[in-house]
Amino acid sequence: MEPKLELLTPWQPPHSPSGIEAELRKETGPEHPHYEKAVTAVAVARDRDDVLFRVEGPGSPRYAVVHLTWSQRKEPHPWPRTLFFETVGQWIERMKADHADYHHDR
Repeated sequence: MEPKLELLTPWQPPHSPSGIEAELRKETGPEHPHYEKAVTAVAVARDRDDVLFRVEGPGSPRYAVVHLTWSQRKEPHPWPRTLFFETVGQWIERMKADHADYHHDR
């Protein structure tokens, strides 16, 4: 089991991980890399519709930030847009950059 992430703004824990995971299933079709994959919502960016997912299973990138559309329907490929990270450390670097941008824009 991984240690709990210390999230920096704008990232925060998801209020309803299962609801976010269900929305991802609604939005993805057979062409999407997350189609029918086991995922866990780990964090959400409160200033945009990005969600950090842990992706389970062999051959899968371990983490992915997905920009959900919240349309509650299947989106055409390549939506929802996805950025992969092989390690949580790679994503932490992204989170730090997001944090700096968030505070710079305020």
